[in-house]
Amino acid sequence: MSLINDIDLLKQVPFFADFNEDQLRLLAFGAESRVYRAKQVIFRQGDLADSGFVIIEGQVRMTISQDGLDQDSQILGAGSLIGEMALMAETRRSAMATTLEDVKVIQLRRALFRRVMDEYPDLAALLHGRLATRLNNMVRDLDQIRDMIDRVPGEASSLEEVTAFVQRGD
Repeated sequence: MSLINDIDLLKQVPFFADFNEDQLRLLAFGAESRVYRAKQVIFRQGDLADSGFVIIEGQVRMTISQDGLDQDSQILGAGSLIGEMALMAETRRSAMATTLEDVKVIQLRRALFRRVMDEYPDLAALLHGRLATRLNNMVRDLDQIRDMIDRVPGEASSLEEVTAFVQRGD
């Protein structure tokens, strides 16, 4: 893909909505294009994470496992950002990413992302605020779930009630 195509793709990713053309150009210029074959693992749950991936074409299954059993999975396609948290902080992968077909991605390394944030501190502050809001909302949602579970002493909410609450996104 060309630099212009990469910039156009990044513009479509909601995470990069606040980036201007110059900021996107810096990201696209420093990004690495990768190709993965069908049924190839991009990364495993628990791996150290140092980059995010924007899917150019193809589909990737994200799978969360616990005790060796798949608990949740989601299929992502073109324009999706995988590993957003790895761009901002040292972390481990929360899921396994496996290609369903041949996949092309743009790999964005944390070091590159941090250079852009250093170059544009106003953008970094904006992203920090957005992340803080998301975390506050998540804590609020977890508090509501806890309250729902604890609402009647000795009688916990059913798993179905908790699941329905989480899926509603109240």
